[in-house]
Amino acid sequence: MTDTFTQHFFERAGQRGIDYLAIQAAINFGQVVYAKNSKYFFLGNRAMNKLLKVFRPHNPDKWQGIVVVFDTRKEMFVTCFKNRNWLKKIRHKK
Repeated sequence: MTDTFTQHFFERAGQRGIDYLAIQAAINFGQVVYAKNSKYFFLGNRAMNKLLKVFRPHNPDKWQGIVVVFDTRKEMFVTCFKNRNWLKKIRHKK
């Protein structure tokens, strides 16, 4: 996987106040959820516990809930957002 980001990704990250270090933490430590033509990296409770063993961010609560979306067809990161309950909502869909 290459670290290629779309312009939309950087616009959304800037609007939402998500810095590059938090994005890299989500990609490297986040839980991976696969969907059709996309891959999601979710920085939830479990991922934060793994991250905190290696690195201690200044404000870890600000990082929890970051989701990074990777388009597997284009092989690019397309957007990111923050939602602590995102994984719960995905699992309950039928």
